[in-house]
Amino acid sequence: MKRRIASDEELPQEKWLVAFRNPGGSVFVRQFLAPGYYEAYDVVMSHAEKMHLEVLWFLEKRKSGQYMNTNYPELGGKCVWCNRKFGSEPVPCSNEDCEFEFCSRKCMFEHVHNKH
Repeated sequence: MKRRIASDEELPQEKWLVAFRNPGGSVFVRQFLAPGYYEAYDVVMSHAEKMHLEVLWFLEKRKSGQYMNTNYPELGGKCVWCNRKFGSEPVPCSNEDCEFEFCSRKCMFEHVHNKH
């Protein structure tokens, strides 16, 4: 991977956390990268509108106190099996030794059938 030097106008990417409530009432937290508050706001609001979610809060992970030492699923993941982007709750592999996550149970079952 080729390294590049940031220009004076580029901001470093910060890790952000966002808490959503889905229409069913369950609450979940996701993490994502954004260079600043307004960019993070755009990401959060676009995702919430597209997925019909309520935003409870969002903040920089380094300023999140109790949430700081936990890794959360990425906002808008990518399925390991079909390479489709998804914004819903990821489906973990049923094999305990596998850490892959999928967009659906169908992709997870196909992965298990072909890989394990």
